[in-house]
Amino acid sequence: MGDVVEVRSPVDVTQLCARLGHVDVVQFSEPLTEAEYRSVAMLLGDHPMVPLRVYGFDDDLATLRFLRWFPHVRRFSVAGLWHLTDLTPLDQLNADVEFLDIGETRKPLDLAPVAQFRRLRRLRVVEHRRGLHELLHANPGLRDLSLWRLPVDHVLPVIALPHLHALALTLGSSTNSEWLTQIPTLRYLALRQVRKLSDLTPVTRLRALQWLWLETLTVDKLPDFSSSTMLTRAECLGMRHLRHPAALQGLAAAPQLRELLVAAPHLPVDAVVPFVDHPTLERAEIVLGSQQRDRDADGLLRLPPPRPDRQFAAMHELTRIL
Repeated sequence: MGDVVEVRSPVDVTQLCARLGHVDVVQFSEPLTEAEYRSVAMLLGDHPMVPLRVYGFDDDLATLRFLRWFPHVRRFSVAGLWHLTDLTPLDQLNADVEFLDIGETRKPLDLAPVAQFRRLRRLRVVEHRRGLHELLHANPGLRDLSLWRLPVDHVLPVIALPHLHALALTLGSSTNSEWLTQIPTLRYLALRQVRKLSDLTPVTRLRALQWLWLETLTVDKLPDFSSSTMLTRAECLGMRHLRHPAALQGLAAAPQLRELLVAAPHLPVDAVVPFVDHPTLERAEIVLGSQQRDRDADGLLRLPPPRPDRQFAAMHELTRIL
């Protein structure tokens, strides 16, 4: 999360107004007065791209009654609103809501009330299964989707999102990676700590893929990415099962790869050799678990580190989601 404005009573409206043009999210975890709700809502009305997040353990906030002051909020998050039990009060929001984050709560929720929104462009769901299929079906225009702690290929055996550009799967499971080929429009894909996912071959058939982020998977060798002609950046983080000198050879076959980040503590230095003199590789950072091996890998490639995530995403008009 980037720059965050934490709102607390008494609200300094002047200070909040001055900061709104440079923040990623406005959030509060304690109730405000009605006058303060009105003031915050009015300011957010002038900055529709700034999300509002409500979180914490307050029972009154968990009723979502305060939303009557925020009918024009277009980006809203309840991630970490632990006592939330019912999403029906979301009907107080405008039908033009474009981003919802139905994040962590004490118990899984029924997503059926959220399906009333049919213009979502970005959605994050953590662990909530009931009604997820109907919610996605109601929003074929989704461009960015983040799913946490879900067995995705079981909960969503069929996924039809013709405009989806970014997908992040975290802490869930997938027994069949062929599931991913249902989304050929993907330009960004993050697979983070996804259990039971051991074969990434179907990922190589995502022809539009430009940015691939792999983290803490049980994969011991990457497949041949020679057909991934759009793949520009790859990240392999915490990949403890990559141990063979040829473990990254398939990734080195990506013909347009420009930026590479690898953190694999058991990977030998020889695994970096296929990237030496790669025709398009411009930036790379290799972390192998010891300073000496890191220096040896750096000596082979002699490249500057990858660009910061936000900079790379902006350059290529990509969305980085988690």
